[in-house]
Amino acid sequence: MPSKRFWAKNNPDLDLIETVEKTRFFVEKFKYKKFIHLSSVSARCQTHTIYGANKKKSEDIVLRNSNNLILRLGPIYGDGLDKGVLIDMLNSKTVYIDGSSKYSFTSLKWVGEWICENSISFSGLKEIGSKDFLVLNEIAKKINSKSVFQGEVDDQLIIDEETYNSKSDEVFDFLKIYGNK
Repeated sequence: MPSKRFWAKNNPDLDLIETVEKTRFFVEKFKYKKFIHLSSVSARCQTHTIYGANKKKSEDIVLRNSNNLILRLGPIYGDGLDKGVLIDMLNSKTVYIDGSSKYSFTSLKWVGEWICENSISFSGLKEIGSKDFLVLNEIAKKINSKSVFQGEVDDQLIIDEETYNSKSDEVFDFLKIYGNK
């Protein structure tokens, strides 16, 4: 499933196909014990957008079977990251959301390990990742970014009953390494 919010906004028909119709195809045409679906917190907090609405529609398809698992992820960072708010800030590009937005950044490595260790134990809907957050304009200040923020507030926060050992401020180690490449 695409993780491109800007692309979804500019290609709503294609995003519907890539997100909703492909999910329907896999759920209905394949045999499996448990379907594990990676989604986004946007399915909860951005249903007013094409991206969030299509994520939610795809989740509804997966939830028709109560054994299936949907994992909602927040903002991810890690090796191979080539787009998104962190890259824009590192490159002092315009960030098209409000600088006061709060993001629960989570390491891709942490997410992968959590899925491998826990996906059998859960079903239904689960948000996983860092439960704390960083404010975007504070990150920009800390990394000396010249980025300008414009747009609406876009809080990407993880809401879950469990305590996780992932911490949003670990993103600064990634930014140091990535910024020196």
